[in-house]
Amino acid sequence: MFGSATAADNEEQAMQWIQKMSMAMRDLSYKGNFVYVQNNQIESMSIVHVKDSRGMRERLISLNGEAREILRDNNNLTCVWPSSRQVVVDQSNQSTSSPIWIPDDVKRISRFYEFSMSGTDRIADHNAVIISIKPKDEYRYGMKAWVDEKNGLLLQSVLLDEQGEIKEQIMFTSLSLMHDDDQVLFSVVPQIDSGYALIRSHTGQESTQLKADAEWKLANLPGGFWIESSFKKKMSENSGYTQQMVLTDGMASVSVFIERTSEQSLTGESSMGAVNAYGARIQEFTVTAIGEVPAITVKSLAESTVYQQ
Repeated sequence: MFGSATAADNEEQAMQWIQKMSMAMRDLSYKGNFVYVQNNQIESMSIVHVKDSRGMRERLISLNGEAREILRDNNNLTCVWPSSRQVVVDQSNQSTSSPIWIPDDVKRISRFYEFSMSGTDRIADHNAVIISIKPKDEYRYGMKAWVDEKNGLLLQSVLLDEQGEIKEQIMFTSLSLMHDDDQVLFSVVPQIDSGYALIRSHTGQESTQLKADAEWKLANLPGGFWIESSFKKKMSENSGYTQQMVLTDGMASVSVFIERTSEQSLTGESSMGAVNAYGARIQEFTVTAIGEVPAITVKSLAESTVYQQ
């Protein structure tokens, strides 16, 4: 099917499929169940995603382990824990609310990743095309994506480390488009009562989130990464401020935290599954970089953080 295409045609076709997948996962209404494998643990989840005249609404429900529910619309991200009877409301953010990868700018990503068509498969009774995404340098992981041939929805994805080993996997076991009648039944208001404790974070109030200190800078960024956001916040009444810079290359995401050194501060490297972290000391501060990227990336970011007055 793909053998007669030139390398350039193959890459262009692969990029078109990923772009189609990105649009489908945002703009179509669908429901399904999937398994999420990370750190040798398997989590089963259900998803309902609606896009209509009111915008986007999404509900994720954990089907095993501790019960929890995540609801997201255009403005809010709501997390519900029935066992502890807590509700946490935050600003809506795709990258923190769902393990499902949905890229923003495929053309931009292609500067640092190679796209290629890698065959066909069948997932959850859907015919799929397979797209391989390989990094062009050592600072990021690779990925394979299985995309529905008919509607472009993502059926499966695997995150691959430098040796090509699977670090993280998502696979749908059922997935279907929703009709208008189904969408009427969807609600973003969880079933809670007065016994739940409401915790609201990132309210935008000056007391919780402040403008970042401009003196903290990253002297060297790995190619393709940019600072998506930068802010500081007070973690508790008795603690100082923690500054956070969130970086991305459109596919991978890394956070750099800057806080005064304490007994809990990380020094050196640490890893858990696909997530790597590295802590470095700068005078009385500790800089910690953490994200689903190779160890060399977080080390480079932590060690290139400087304070310039």
